[in-house]
Order: sequence, then structure tokens, then C-alpha cells
Amino acid sequence: MTRRYVAFALLLFFLAGFGWAVRARPGHAGDVVAPAPARRNVELTVYAEDFAMVREVRPLTLAQGPNRLQLTDVSRQLDPESVLLRWQGNTQNLPQIVAHAYDMGLSSGDQLLKRYLGQTVTLVRYGSDGREAERQAGTLMHDADGQVVLQSDGNFYVNPPGTLVVPAQANVVTIPQLSVQADSPAAQGASLDMAYLTRGLSWNGDYVGTLAPQGNTLSLECWATVTNRTGTDYPDASVTLIAGSPNRAARQAQDYGGGGGYPGGVAENGLFVAHARLLKPKLASPNLAGGMPTTVGDFHAYKLQKPTTVVQDQMNRLLLLSSASVPVQKDYNAALPPLSAWDYGDEAGPPQHGDVALALTFFNRQKDGLGAPLPAGAIRLYEPDSAGALRYAGAAQIGDTPRNQKVTLTLDRAFDVFTERRVVKVQKVSKHVWRKQVEVILHNEKMGAVSLRVVQPFAGRAKVVRESAPHVSMDASRAQWTVPVPAVGKATLAYTVDFTV
Repeated sequence: MTRRYVAFALLLFFLAGFGWAVRARPGHAGDVVAPAPARRNVELTVYAEDFAMVREVRPLTLAQGPNRLQLTDVSRQLDPESVLLRWQGNTQNLPQIVAHAYDMGLSSGDQLLKRYLGQTVTLVRYGSDGREAERQAGTLMHDADGQVVLQSDGNFYVNPPGTLVVPAQANVVTIPQLSVQADSPAAQGASLDMAYLTRGLSWNGDYVGTLAPQGNTLSLECWATVTNRTGTDYPDASVTLIAGSPNRAARQAQDYGGGGGYPGGVAENGLFVAHARLLKPKLASPNLAGGMPTTVGDFHAYKLQKPTTVVQDQMNRLLLLSSASVPVQKDYNAALPPLSAWDYGDEAGPPQHGDVALALTFFNRQKDGLGAPLPAGAIRLYEPDSAGALRYAGAAQIGDTPRNQKVTLTLDRAFDVFTERRVVKVQKVSKHVWRKQVEVILHNEKMGAVSLRVVQPFAGRAKVVRESAPHVSMDASRAQWTVPVPAVGKATLAYTVDFTV
């Protein structure tokens, strides 16, 4: 009882009675304060970089004359300068909006007490039995850094024990809200169409893929993860996701944090992950939530087919598209160490072990089960083992991919495929030409044959003069060989390079 309980006690006090105080608080003379309206036709247009547009309709009942409307359930991070208010319906006899203001509300008991500095408050003390023992009126003089000073009867009381009780006032708002002043020519019902820009809403795409046992097709799902940190829920919202982010002037009104526990999901980084499967997969064709994306300038818009509730402090995962059978090819490639004329001693020593990278490639086209613009995101792949059990195969990144373009997913090194490379001979064939002979042993311990791409970078002016298999020049400084390697076997690649110095 020796320390103040102001922050919690006052919040409890206001939670008990403030709902009525906000809705029925006295206004200016002649004003009619309307009750908190319901929400209809909620629309969310969410961009990738912590930015969104909110639009919804609030049905209202207005009295004739001035009305003061409290619109709650708005974002804590909305841009007040972006608010757009319009009445729906016939333009005749509609109310006129005079002014509107945004109040972020109070986030703590300390903020509440600052509103009452210099005003009369009541200090309530309790006895050992928990019952009220006495009340003391005084003026709140100071409230900072956990210190409370109350002036009463010519004395200052520093951190007095007890609970401060303050009166509910019209200008004290505990939750974020828009306050709208409207003049109505008659008593009537009207629907207010409101829109605003806000931070605290963002989305990113991520993919989950499962390889078929044969490894030649891929079941692919693209999920959109919508993160809501606005401090309010958006019930039954029509959601459109924009791949791209336009220039904007929206300013963050107030940082909002905090976690919440919700049943039926998994908490991650203080946020709750909710899963909403909106679609059933189809075979050999893309399954899109709302059809093909539409073009918005240089961006693409993905409209989800079914409304969903986007809850605050949640990472809401929504299925964007899926395809059950996308043809893929496995690509094994080995990048060898650079070869140059100046490494005169590199023919000595044992062969150098080299890793082989594994990549998957597929085309984003309709005949392959896709054909819609793919938003950027990480992909996590799974593959069945020889016993049919599903195993994690690796992760990669997909960039923004237009239709009919190739997608290459570089996963990780292949465990059963590797190389051994050595320089067999180095000789000077003329005053300005050095010749190097290279041998690369390609190993494959897999039960199936593979086709291995071998890439040799060069430093300096190089020319391949002899080779055991034809190469392709990738550019002026790289040559590539594609060599078949039998199952549980090996193959040898040999080539001779002349360097001009």
C-alpha cells in the first residue's frame, strides 16, 4: 500500500465506466452525440512495405442539427491528413461534414494523469480489511518519473499511499478514434464512407514446395503473410495485396506494440500466426485467390476471393495461389577455382575436393501449371526420401517473376555429387604463352544418373585448345561443360588452356 497503484487502478476505473463516458459525454450546446457505429464493407489494400489503405462504411443515425460522431476501431497509426469522408446515397438532404479530428487515445495511466495536472482529484485510502477508510481531495501538482505530488490542506503529499480517482471528462479519450462533426438537415439514417492511409499493415509472399518422388514435378503454394500492428481488427475484410510500394507521405502517428494470445495458432516474435486456407488446390493449373492479378500502374494487385478477418497482433497467412504439378528440372553445377597463368605451382599437391550446388528450375507459364505474376518471397522445399518420409530439402529466394519467365532456385550443395580437380601439367610454350592441362573427376554416388555442369573461370587472356567434351563460352572469362555422370559412378573431364601474358 505504500506505492501508488495509479496506472492500473485508474485504467480499471475507466474501463468500467469509460465506454459510456465516451459515447454519451456532453458536447457543445445543441450537439447530439451519436453512438459508436457498426462497420460494414471493410476493404484493405495492403502494400509490401508497412503501408495500407483502409476503407469501410459506417451506418449512422443522425439527429437534426449538429452531431458529434465518435468513430472508434480505427488504426493507431493512421495518417490524419489522409482521411477521406463521404456520404453514400442521394446527394440531396445529406449531412454536411464540418470538421474531423483524430485522437490517438491514452496508452498508459501516466498519460491519463497528465491530463489532470492542476485539477482537483480524490485520493482514496483503504484499511487492512480492504474496505475504503477515507477520502482526501487535493490538487494534482506533479506526475513524472513515477512520482506523484498532491497538494491538500496547505501541504504537499509526495507519493501518498492510496488510489487516485479522477472524474471522467469529455476531452479524455482512452482509445483511438476519429471525431466527426456533421450538420444534418433532418433526423435520418446515413452511411458514412471513410478511407484513410495507415502504417502497421504489411504483407510478404512466401512459398512452400513439395517435390514428387520422381523429382520431376513440384507442388507449389504461395502464401501471403499479412501482419497487422495497427491496434484494431478488420472483420470480414475484402483484402487486396499489391506487389510493389508507391511513393507515400503517410506518417506514423504512434508506435504500437504488444502481444496477444489467440487460440488456434502459433506465436512468432510477439505476433500470432493464423492460417486461413481460402482455396482447394487444382491439378495442373494455377489456383488463384480471386483470379489473375490485375495491373495497377507498374504493380500487380492480388485480390483474395473470400473475405477474411485480419486480427491485430497476428501474422495472418492467406493462400494466394497454388498448383499441384509444376514440371521442374534438377540442375547440378560445380564452380571450379579460377585458373590463371600466374599460379605456377598449382599443379603440385593432391586433387582439390569441390562441392556441387543443386538448383531447381521451372517456368512460370500456364502450360506448366502457373502463368500468373509471382511476387518475391522465400521458398521452402520438401522432398520424400527413399522410404517415402517427407524431408526438408532447403530454401531459396524467388524474385518478382513475370509470366513465362524462368525461375531458378539454388538450394544447397549436393551430398552425393562432388568433384576432384587438379592441374596435371604447366608448361611455357612460347615467350608469351603458358599452357595448363586440367583434369576434373566428377563423382556421383546417387542411385540415378545426373547431368553435371562444370564452370571454369579464367583470369587473363585464355583459350581452350584441347578438351574431352565441347564447352560453351558463358562470357569472355568463363567456360562451361555439361557432362553426364552415371549412377554410382564417375566421369572425367580434361581440358588444356593457353594463357597469353
